[in-house]
Amino acid sequence: MGCYIDWNQYKQYLLKTHHRSSLRYLLTYTKRYCYILENPSEAKDLLMMNDAKRRLVMSSLSSLSKYLGLYDLWKNTIKEFGLKWDKPNPLSSILSLLNTNLDDTRKWLFSALEKLPKDAATTVSFIALTGLRIVEARNSISLVTKLSEQNKLNEYLDRDLMMLQHFRYPKIFLRKSKNAYISFISNDLLDLVLQYKPSLNHDDLKSRLRKRGLKIQLKYLRKMHGTLLRNHGIPSEFIDILHGRVNSSVFARCYYRPLLNEMRDKVTEAIKPLEKEILSYF
Repeated sequence: MGCYIDWNQYKQYLLKTHHRSSLRYLLTYTKRYCYILENPSEAKDLLMMNDAKRRLVMSSLSSLSKYLGLYDLWKNTIKEFGLKWDKPNPLSSILSLLNTNLDDTRKWLFSALEKLPKDAATTVSFIALTGLRIVEARNSISLVTKLSEQNKLNEYLDRDLMMLQHFRYPKIFLRKSKNAYISFISNDLLDLVLQYKPSLNHDDLKSRLRKRGLKIQLKYLRKMHGTLLRNHGIPSEFIDILHGRVNSSVFARCYYRPLLNEMRDKVTEAIKPLEKEILSYF
């Protein structure tokens, strides 16, 4: 089947529903396992994979089956082989957090700030202080810079709350499975972004880290952010909102200004010591 698929056309199809950053794994797994859609009996190969890989392959095949008009056949294959998505449960998330050495993450962070050029260091700082994913942070920085130059930053930044309102730009921040609704930001971090105006994409940032002999540990900055907030008594439900782990209806119910004022103060207090350390590198 793979020989008869126009992969460039399929890539354009994926861009309509998926973020560019996820295309690599989608195309890689689709090309490697598309034979399963051609011969459903080969779905037994999926049973031999670990949960994480099986989820990625099944997601890739679901997208391809919709593109080819074979989604009903794919659903029957899933049912016939008893395949399950097996999304991570809360216990696995907790174990993942406990197995992450956040002291090592802090050491890595400050080593990166010391070695990286200022634009890349600004991007890393933004990720650490907002808890956003790499792509979300890059998009947020780009939007802040663009709107500031157009004197329209107030359309994105609620200055009373010092809150970036990602939800106002759904095409950028609200995706099929990963969302970003709001982030609190200090004036100092905002000034840093506007001073260096970083425009690094996902691959650019990783390349700069590798060139300086640094491991890619950006995802752990998000865990460090969440742990820091939780240790300062911020409810896990609100941390989930900041990290985009709730759906839009849950976010809408929590978008209550007195609550946002209270949470803003708590988040600011929790993040301030780390931010002070980070800013000393600039």
